[in-house]
Amino acid sequence: MYKINKRLAMKKILAAIVLFAGVSVNLFAQQAVTIDEAIQQTGAYLIDKLPHNTIIAILNIASDTPETSAYIMDKLTELLVKSSLTFVDRHNLDLIRKEEQYQMSGEVSDDSAVGIGKKLGAQIIISGSFKKTGVQYRMTIRAIAVETAQVLGITTYTVKMEKTLADLFEKDPDAKSTWDSIHDKNRLYLGAKGGLSLGFYENGGGLADTSVYYAQSITGIPAFDGALYVSVPIWNLLAVQAEAYITNDTFELFSGNTSLMMVSYNSLMIPLLAKLVWRPSIFTLQGYGGAYLSLPLGTMKITHNNGSYDADFPLMTGFMAGGGFGVKLGPGFVMADIRYASDFGTVTAGYNGIKDVSRRSNACFALGYEIGLLPKNKGNGR
Repeated sequence: MYKINKRLAMKKILAAIVLFAGVSVNLFAQQAVTIDEAIQQTGAYLIDKLPHNTIIAILNIASDTPETSAYIMDKLTELLVKSSLTFVDRHNLDLIRKEEQYQMSGEVSDDSAVGIGKKLGAQIIISGSFKKTGVQYRMTIRAIAVETAQVLGITTYTVKMEKTLADLFEKDPDAKSTWDSIHDKNRLYLGAKGGLSLGFYENGGGLADTSVYYAQSITGIPAFDGALYVSVPIWNLLAVQAEAYITNDTFELFSGNTSLMMVSYNSLMIPLLAKLVWRPSIFTLQGYGGAYLSLPLGTMKITHNNGSYDADFPLMTGFMAGGGFGVKLGPGFVMADIRYASDFGTVTAGYNGIKDVSRRSNACFALGYEIGLLPKNKGNGR
C-alpha cells in the first residue's frame, strides 16, 4: 500500500512539473518582441527548416499597412538570401501580382498561393500576416510546399509597439490611430473640467461644545468644482499631470435635528499625479493617483443664529485618486472624470485660538475637454 501511494505521489509530482513547464513555456512564448527580432527569429527558423537549393517566393504578408508588409518581406528576403536558398525573380513576382490582382499586404488563401507559386516556378512559397491583437501585434509566417500544398513550417510571434514599427505606421496616414492606441502623439496635453462634488466630513469637535450640544453630526452640501490641468507623457502609457483645482467645502453642523451652524470655505488644490493613459482609436482611458497641496482661498465663513464670523484655516496636504473616460471630438477629447480626495490631517479654524473643525474628503464627478499640443516628430516614432 505504501508503494502504491508513493507511486501515485510521484505521478502527481511529475504531472505538476509537466504542467508547470507547459505553463512556463507558454508564458515565455507569449513574451512580446520587436518586429526586427521577430523577423530575425523567423529567418533563422526557415533557414534551418527548409530544404536548401530550392526556389522560394515570398508572396505576401497580410497587414493593415503596405509599408509594414514590404518591410517584413524585404528584411526576411535579406536574411534568407544569405543561405543557399534561391528566390524567384522580383520582376516576375510583380507581374504575377498584377495578373492575379492581389497586393502584398492583402489576404491570399493557401490554395491561391500554391497556384501562384506554380506559375512562378517556385518550389516553396512563404506568406503570412501581421495583425493587431489588443495593444500588441501577432506576426505569423508559414512556408508551404507548392507540389504537395504541405505546410513545411510556421512561426508565430507577439510583436510590441516600438520605434521601428511606429515609423512604419507614420508612413501610412490610415495607420496613425494604431500608434495612438498605446502611445501619445503629443508632448503636452491641456485640459479643463468642472463638475459636482460632495464632501464627507469627520467632526473635529471644535466648532460647538460637545458637552452642551450632544450627538453632533455634519452634513455636506454639494458644490461646483473646476480645474485646469497640464499632462506630459513621459514613457509609453505613463504621464505626469499637474492641476490647479478650485474646490468649495460647505457643510452644516447639527445637534440631533437642530442646525447649529453653516461652514463654508474655498481651497486651491495643486495635485501632482502619476497617470496611466491608453488611447484606443477614438477613445481614451485614464487612471491616476498622487498627492496634493491645498491652499486657502480667503477665509472660512462660519454662520450661526447669533451672526457670522470669518476664521483663518491652514494649508493642507492630502491624497487624490481617480479615473476618466474620453471620446475624441474635434481636435481633442470630451472627458468624463471621477475622483476622490482626502486630507492627511484635520482642518482647523483660527478664531479665539485654534479649533479643530473636521477631517475632510470629497468625491467629484466632472466633465471637461482635453487637447494635445506640441506634436512629436514623426521620425521619432514617439
